[in-house]
Amino acid sequence: MKKKIFYIFAHQDDEFGTFVKLEKDIKKNNTFVFYLTTGSNKKNKKMFLRNQESIKTLISLGLSKKKIFFIGRNLNINQNKLYLNMDKVYLNLIKIIKKIGRPNSVITHSWEGGHEDHDACNLIGRKIAFRHNIINNCMQFSLYNSYETFLIYFNVFNPIEKKNGKKYFANFNKRVLFIKLLFNYKTQLKIWLGLYPFIIFHYLFKGFNFMEKLNSHKTVKRPHTDLLLYEKRNFCTFKKFKSKTKHFLND
Repeated sequence: MKKKIFYIFAHQDDEFGTFVKLEKDIKKNNTFVFYLTTGSNKKNKKMFLRNQESIKTLISLGLSKKKIFFIGRNLNINQNKLYLNMDKVYLNLIKIIKKIGRPNSVITHSWEGGHEDHDACNLIGRKIAFRHNIINNCMQFSLYNSYETFLIYFNVFNPIEKKNGKKYFANFNKRVLFIKLLFNYKTQLKIWLGLYPFIIFHYLFKGFNFMEKLNSHKTVKRPHTDLLLYEKRNFCTFKKFKSKTKHFLND
């Protein structure tokens, strides 16, 4: 029997950080993808278009549309607000799990302070893993953060726990495919213009995804001692994030 693999993302396009591993899992396992926010700050056409961009990308990787769940859209969880709605999202995930079956593994965002929605996803992924006693089979992936960046604003694919992970490599043809898929995300073009050079270089010349073991702490600790990226961007403070989430894993 194929293993059930759950990919839990905050936003439509976050899958770009898992292309290599995700495609391998789609081929070998029973893979499901979940998006926990609308990908927008308000209800508009952009929300719909972002969904379509990710659907197009995932179908290109071989995933069936029926295995894609837009929980954030259904619950109206806007971007930057996931940490304020984690209980609601978690309970919705549990309902879906009862219908499709329990996961054998969860793959979600690293606990890295890059975006508060990403860190909220990490907590939700942890709680699902603890509930089903699969924490040792679960992984997390870095997208971007401000850990040890010094002279630059942020770093892409910058895992904090480098000793506790594994690299998944793609051949050259797959690397070219993944780079092409990056241009599906037209609604986020302003943001992607800053990301393209780093991500294209990584996929073309390095060609791997690095997956760490999922954080197994049951407490909400600061990801690193530097100023967190979402603090730099004035999205949220860690103090506020912690005050709203500190009880989540123990409830």
